[in-house]
Amino acid sequence: MNYPIWEQPAVGLLIAVIAVLHVFISHFAIGGGLFLVLTERKARREADASLLDYVKRHSRFFMLLTLVLGAVTGVGIWFTIALVHPQGTSSLINTFVWGWAIEWTFFMTEIAAAIVYYYGWDRLSARTHMTVGWIYFVSAWLSLFIINGILTYMLTPGGWVANRGFWSGFFNETFWPSLVTRTFVCVGLAGIYALLTLSWSRDAALKSKMAVWAGGYWILPMAIAVPIGLLWYLAAASNAGIPVSEILGADGDGVFGIVSAVLGGTAGAGYPIAQRAARIALLASAILVIFALLVVFVRRSAFGLPSTAAMLVLGQIAFAGGEWVREDLRKPFIIGRYMFVNGVRLPPPEEAPRPPDDVTDLMRDRFTIDALEREGVLRAALWTRVPDGFDSQRGPDPSFEPARAAEIEAAAGRELFKALCFSCHTVDGYVAIRPLVANQSVNALERVLGSLAAPVDEVGDPTDWSDPQLRLKTRLGRRMPPFVGTPAEKRALAVYLARLGGREDAGIDSGLPGGAAVGQQLFEDQCAICHGADADWSLVERLAGVDPNELFDTIGRLPEINDAMAPFEGTEGERRALAEFLSGAVGAMESFSPVELGGMVFRDSCAMCHAADGGWPIGERLGDRDERKWYELIGRLSEINDMMPPFEGSDEERHALAAYLAGLEPEGEAP
Repeated sequence: MNYPIWEQPAVGLLIAVIAVLHVFISHFAIGGGLFLVLTERKARREADASLLDYVKRHSRFFMLLTLVLGAVTGVGIWFTIALVHPQGTSSLINTFVWGWAIEWTFFMTEIAAAIVYYYGWDRLSARTHMTVGWIYFVSAWLSLFIINGILTYMLTPGGWVANRGFWSGFFNETFWPSLVTRTFVCVGLAGIYALLTLSWSRDAALKSKMAVWAGGYWILPMAIAVPIGLLWYLAAASNAGIPVSEILGADGDGVFGIVSAVLGGTAGAGYPIAQRAARIALLASAILVIFALLVVFVRRSAFGLPSTAAMLVLGQIAFAGGEWVREDLRKPFIIGRYMFVNGVRLPPPEEAPRPPDDVTDLMRDRFTIDALEREGVLRAALWTRVPDGFDSQRGPDPSFEPARAAEIEAAAGRELFKALCFSCHTVDGYVAIRPLVANQSVNALERVLGSLAAPVDEVGDPTDWSDPQLRLKTRLGRRMPPFVGTPAEKRALAVYLARLGGREDAGIDSGLPGGAAVGQQLFEDQCAICHGADADWSLVERLAGVDPNELFDTIGRLPEINDAMAPFEGTEGERRALAEFLSGAVGAMESFSPVELGGMVFRDSCAMCHAADGGWPIGERLGDRDERKWYELIGRLSEINDMMPPFEGSDEERHALAAYLAGLEPEGEAP
């Protein structure tokens, strides 16, 4: 908010592509340095001239890849994150300024040692040359040591949230498991790259020897140690308050639950993107191990470029999957319990250090949740274009005609979208917002914006945003940051989103009369975003002929029925109007076949999670079940996954749902 906004189709993917490539190279730069010096020592001790010659050639490839492409992508990361998330970048620099200074010192030593090592093959004594190699490796690993502390701080800031101490943030809960895991990744990548550069050699004896050395002593140890390190890392993150089990769909909080979740997961549970990334990483790693075993034990003297290039690609995929999971664990924060992905900061805890009273006003943070809700986003964000006639406290000038006021609100909403939402969402590109708000009313969107996220404590009870141990309860588990801003700004953003969704007159009062029209308007404003005819949880077919008095009672206890639903906030008259509208929404009940009735039950009770375009599509979970097996399974949903509520329909509806599911095709389409 305090910086210009760089508009482009997919800011997160841009960072991901550059960062994953750079980190893959930089980890090789560390492990490869150790590989060079240990393999040189091996060659000299065994007086193996062909092996020593290979190390010389490999060092040339090593230097060009790490010092050229690695350096370019490293600069690319800084350039990209400074444009995409300058607030987070600035915070990391200020919090760890001396850490970065130390890391840059190690980096300069590393660069100098790499150059001396390469050009010193025929100029330095063997002992001096290997000493330079060790200097390179130690400097490179210490650089990893520093950066690892800063990266893990972004997920688990530890005691830093409360005391703002350098070491509290640096040696956080996930520091050691991450460092150990990354070190073994470095070792394994060194072996993969070694086989790659050796693949075009015609020396069968050298290839056989190096296959055992690189595969057996470098790649396979990585294959054994990294899964253990990752489990350690995930367990440490879970103990630090990260909802690892919830995200991965684990049945329980223990290590075995996490393992089963990554291997298969519990149907209908977890965060699909993170689950897929974890499984892709696991699958790529398994295939990589198979290739390594093939090279070591079957084709040690005859492996070629295709197999080693495949190993390199698999390693890159596995690495990218692991990094993706790490990023998903952190959302919706850019720095855990301190800064959201849109740059909004949480207010400091009571025990956090504060500036002296005489400079408090000068150092007041304008971008905390409480400050933005009090003053407004558009007043605080320096690089927004506030339309003339709009005020963050009162909205558009009340003297304007309704149409003009709505236009001004939509213009202000666009600026709010850029400031609050654009770090994750685009209009029509990656994670597009337009399909998510299609045909939604302004009031409905205001309600959604007001319920995106809320702070809870360790046991799930409401707490303050300043709680240093807070957790997030997000709407439908979507893991988004809360809306911050004034009520007028919330409405402006809702008007803009409603117009994106196709409501061209959004923001102009409809002037609907009383009676049924009031009920229809209430339904559109408060219910249709989830329960409209085309929504995931459509109620239309289910409500025909239901007694209005029964519906009136139901509307009055919505949170008891489903704690994801907000309580009805209208008057008794509005509640009655909504009940009457719902009762007569579709006329008399028609006669449906069991499959048709089952489809309605599925849409009402299951599609929220299991629609074809949902997070856990049923088409992937059909298996080989007939109607009888489905009927039995529907009766014990909570035993299968405690996140699923028990089936509460009639026996007829249970049979109908079983018939519907038994007739589905693998794609999830109805027969």
